[in-house]
Amino acid sequence: MCKRKDDFSVESLDEIKPFTRKVMLDWKNHDGWAPKSVSLKLDKAMFDWIIDLTDCLGIWVDKRKYLSDGELILAYTNLGSLVENWLKLFYCIYYESYKENPIKRGSNIIEPNKTMLQSLKEFSVGKLWEKDDDWYNWIEHIQHRRNSIHSFNYRDIGDTQAFFEDLKKYKEFIEFVNNHFPPAPSEAYDYIN
Repeated sequence: MCKRKDDFSVESLDEIKPFTRKVMLDWKNHDGWAPKSVSLKLDKAMFDWIIDLTDCLGIWVDKRKYLSDGELILAYTNLGSLVENWLKLFYCIYYESYKENPIKRGSNIIEPNKTMLQSLKEFSVGKLWEKDDDWYNWIEHIQHRRNSIHSFNYRDIGDTQAFFEDLKKYKEFIEFVNNHFPPAPSEAYDYIN
């Protein structure tokens, strides 16, 4: 049987959800192995919400054939929030390095858990990607579509197929970010259902 392009999203989501759950719960249970400065940041993180927002991707995948414009805007808002949260987690985990050269607004340091996607995207140049490489451009694309939630005037929000293509790329993105994390002692925990 020949699979439609969007069928991969169902399989992909079945991998994204347990992967996200495991990573988030590993870092939620950071006491005793993460540095104190990192623990203070991670104590504020809403890991359960990230897991729930990941599960919400299923709303859009279940519709598969067609998302209305409103649903597509909400789907990209969902996806953009997750992209932003993975980047926040990255800089909270690497808080000691972040403090050496933080994001600033004027002379004020912006804590990584309070930083917006635009700043995170730009700040990651030279750390996770280079300006105008594939990851930079993809995040800018997701950011633009996510921000359509604020739009009164027309913005290109793509279509259902484009969203499913972005879900495939999102799976690669979270693996990419996670590969930059220090190892968590996950073997001590059994979180995947």
